[in-house]
Amino acid sequence: MKMLYVWRGRLPALIVVTAAMLEPRAAAAEVVTLQELETLALQNQERWQAVEATKAEASAEVDAARAARMPTFWMNVMSVVAPGSDVEQVLTVDGREVNVRASPSVRESTAFRPNVRYEASIEMRAPIYDGQTRASLRAARAYRAAAEASSAASRETVVTMVRAAYLDWLATYLAHGFAENAAEEAKAQGERVAARVDDGERPPSERDTASYQELQTELAASEALARLEDARRLLESAVGDELPPDAAPDANLLAIDSIEGDPHETSEVEMLELRRDAARDEAEAFRKTRAPVLAIVGRTGLTGINDTVFPSYQLGLNLSVPLWDGGRAVALAHAADARASELGARARDARLQNADTLEQAAIDREQAEAHLAIANRLVAVSEKRVDHAQTSYDLGAGGLEAVSDARAALRDARSRRTQLQVARADAMLRSKALVGQ
Repeated sequence: MKMLYVWRGRLPALIVVTAAMLEPRAAAAEVVTLQELETLALQNQERWQAVEATKAEASAEVDAARAARMPTFWMNVMSVVAPGSDVEQVLTVDGREVNVRASPSVRESTAFRPNVRYEASIEMRAPIYDGQTRASLRAARAYRAAAEASSAASRETVVTMVRAAYLDWLATYLAHGFAENAAEEAKAQGERVAARVDDGERPPSERDTASYQELQTELAASEALARLEDARRLLESAVGDELPPDAAPDANLLAIDSIEGDPHETSEVEMLELRRDAARDEAEAFRKTRAPVLAIVGRTGLTGINDTVFPSYQLGLNLSVPLWDGGRAVALAHAADARASELGARARDARLQNADTLEQAAIDREQAEAHLAIANRLVAVSEKRVDHAQTSYDLGAGGLEAVSDARAALRDARSRRTQLQVARADAMLRSKALVGQ
């Protein structure tokens, strides 16, 4: 499935208009893009300590499971002082003299004489067939892959948080720009009114009206600044770092006009499916505990009594066949199967949720574009109303209140258009997170 979203070329024009309106303030600002902040958030290692520790633990468990397939060696050293087991020379039937160990009886005088016994050996065990180890290794590898997918899912969550905070910051930044422009226009209007009142062209009451309008716009600008600072703090919290003092959002983000690619599974779905597979392998490993284990065993070393030393070695096959463990392995296998079923159900739900999210993002985008077309016309009409009201006032045919109302309506129209632009960008970014790029 391929999706291509293009909004008839109208949005770039709106971005140009917005950038032109904010040019005086943005000229000295440092533009910070969404991608830069996403990268910065992912570079804050403190928030990944737990995730990285889980990945390291899963990797260590893979190494431990793999080690069970390798030969094992160990050394035994023993020395004791005990009676008995004297070394005696005997004559065999074929006339050879050999040393043997024999213990005197309690009636003999040497029965309780202590002897030094010692032994040093190296032993080896090399598995040839061990079904449980193979299943355990598959499970450990699956859990390691799931831990890596969990890390990716955590990163996706952080990116989503940063994106939402950035869009809120962008919206409040533009709204603050509109409010500041309105305050500057009201201030300039007040100066013109004061000049005309001083010249006797307008009644003195308009000076108070102009002052009232100026104070209203100043209050609106102050409130917009407070919302902007709150949005900035929330973004800094999501990023895990402070923004530059003169940081400004990138208004070009609103110009996203196409998403191409096929839907893909998110890291959360991948993580759940890998955990499901790992639980299945774990269940198989528990069942394999009832399977026989075949291994090569070997031993070599020296044993001795006092000053007599004997060589020792052996090499052979060992077959271990479990008989009964009280049903523990079967119970653990059933528990792992149940866990696998639960994870499979959660993975299916997450996949369906992703499909719903993608569909909802497409619907939100289409609705935002339709509303933007209306909002664009509304802004154009509101700008004309401001021009007409201002011209009428300058000619003495209209009052100052009409100019104020027209400008307030224009400010609201522009703010509403900005909200729709941000909503459209949010829908596009949500789609981008779910399709291959």
